[in-house]
Amino acid sequence: MRKSTNNTPIECAPNLLTPDSWLARAWHSAQRHRQHPNTSPYIGRFAPSPSGLLHQGSLIAALASYLHARWHAGTWLVRMEDVDVSRCTRAYGLAQLQLLMDLGFEFDNNVMWQSERNAAYQAAFAQLQAQGRIYPCGCSRKEIADSRIALNTTATYSGACRHGMTDGKAIRSWRFRVDDEVIRWNDENGDSHMEAIAQSVGDFVLKRETPQGGEWAYQLAVVVDDAAQGVTHVVRGADLLDSTARQIALQQALNLPTPQYNHFPLLLNPQGEKISKREQAPALHALDGLSALQHAWQFLGGTYFECHDVPSFWSSVLPNATF
Repeated sequence: MRKSTNNTPIECAPNLLTPDSWLARAWHSAQRHRQHPNTSPYIGRFAPSPSGLLHQGSLIAALASYLHARWHAGTWLVRMEDVDVSRCTRAYGLAQLQLLMDLGFEFDNNVMWQSERNAAYQAAFAQLQAQGRIYPCGCSRKEIADSRIALNTTATYSGACRHGMTDGKAIRSWRFRVDDEVIRWNDENGDSHMEAIAQSVGDFVLKRETPQGGEWAYQLAVVVDDAAQGVTHVVRGADLLDSTARQIALQQALNLPTPQYNHFPLLLNPQGEKISKREQAPALHALDGLSALQHAWQFLGGTYFECHDVPSFWSSVLPNATF
């Protein structure tokens, strides 16, 4: 494992960071962490979805969370979010892990696979069910879309089944009954956020019924897993910013701790769309590793520097780490 030589946060030469960039703010966060030695141990994570091979956007996410953890002298975990079994495969997950290792990432502890976590999700589901926070929903996607138009609401779900399903309808999903409250949180980058989930989203899905017996939704799985792994810091892309309030609501309902969130900017294509596997983003390969790492580093706010191979890249951005 790459670690500090003196149990202090791993340094980075400040002249390699563009002022006020995401990387610069992350580095300064690590310096503040050093000034409070009694702070609880840092645990971060990278949690890709193995629905394809890693692409440049995935690498940016990996590098952001990895540097943030190492600069804080923390633990960096990898979790495979393969809860969507219709899109994700073990083969893609293993290929992603191999590429991370080929590019010099060193993760701590065993990799967690969400597809092996059904019992944990079921236990959380039962806890919420006992609180009366879950109800069955029989609405189709078309019905939900039509109701939004009819009610002139921006919420994803209008609550049609909140007080009971129409006779004859089959259960399509199970929804979390949200409170009429405002969720507030501060992103580590300094931004303050607030969201009234009842108005912005409505009651959201925790489980979808399928012929195979059911599929857990991302929001429930990630909350349960972050708590199980003791995650203290979540570093992820800005596309997941709108999931944060829902996850905090679930954490509160399950009496789980809320980690510190930090969202970095997204890599976009020329059309202004997020680079993703669904949009056929080009896959990365180990032979492209150095240039891909340099691109990710500069995208997050690092300055260009000469390096000739992957090890020299890491020795530059983590200069006092042991290898």
